[in-house]
Amino acid sequence: MTDQTPSGSTPPGFYPDSTGAMRWWDGNAWTDHLQQAGPVQVAAPAKKRHTFRNTMLGIIAVGVLFIGGCLALVGGAANEVGKSIDAAEKKDKEPGGPDNPLTIVEGKKFSVSGFDYAAGWKVSDDGLGSPDIKGLKVTNNRDEKDSALVEIKFMKGTEVLALADCSTEPVAVGQTTTLTCLSADELTTEYDRITINDSF
Repeated sequence: MTDQTPSGSTPPGFYPDSTGAMRWWDGNAWTDHLQQAGPVQVAAPAKKRHTFRNTMLGIIAVGVLFIGGCLALVGGAANEVGKSIDAAEKKDKEPGGPDNPLTIVEGKKFSVSGFDYAAGWKVSDDGLGSPDIKGLKVTNNRDEKDSALVEIKFMKGTEVLALADCSTEPVAVGQTTTLTCLSADELTTEYDRITINDSF
């Protein structure tokens, strides 16, 4: 070992001794500490766990997914509501819809949005001077059970001279029933046409 001995001014560290082993020099003398052969394994520092950050990121991700799902549901519901509104507006503008009264002829058959009204109905005085609509029968040919709620107007030009409100109980698909009509107006013979429209 003496051949390779560092001088007294050599700082402490591992140096090759006379056998070629890397031995610890403490600055004055060799010690019994030998350096392991091969590359020194340095342990990688442990990764910091960002538990709070990861938890918050998880909560945010779940929140985003939840909000996205809610928006998708709301969007789908809004689309269905939009379709229903469009269908209702279309129905309102059809002949006999609330916004488009249909001119009808006493005794003649007619149809309003899948409700088919039979021929043979009559208009008379109810004995108190109000219009009485007798024998107005309707068959429900719509897609579902529904009630008839209609206004029958006795018109002279654009003026409503008398009005009768007519209705039925809910009518099953394919079923026929007679409407009940009520009016507090006075029936006059001056009307030049009769119209019908859904109340709403």
